[in-house]
Amino acid sequence: MNRKLGTAVFMMVACAFGPMTAVAQDDDAEGSGNIDITGSGETATHACTPESTVEITGESNTVTLTGECKSVTVNGSGNKVKVEATRAISVTGSSNSVTYTRGHGKSKPKISRTGMDNKITQEK
Repeated sequence: MNRKLGTAVFMMVACAFGPMTAVAQDDDAEGSGNIDITGSGETATHACTPESTVEITGESNTVTLTGECKSVTVNGSGNKVKVEATRAISVTGSSNSVTYTRGHGKSKPKISRTGMDNKITQEK
């Protein structure tokens, strides 16, 4: 992605999510296990189940996910996410950082990364 397009994407995300506060919704009403976190500049910890799909959208959030998540998706900029275990990690935007401890079982998570300066690392 070229720098101008990356900057445009960042500005659209910043404008869309600028003054909001983080809101987490655990959508367990139908047993789906979805965790949606949106906002800016918030810190949160959530417990996953093996069927939890997590979506984090916004900027400068610090999120810790305990347990095993089915998948983790991060959209926005400057988010810092720590994941105990997951099957898949997808990151879009810029300057996001995701650290995971392990994948599912002995497998590493499937990783998808688009945007600029996004980092996904395994904690040793």
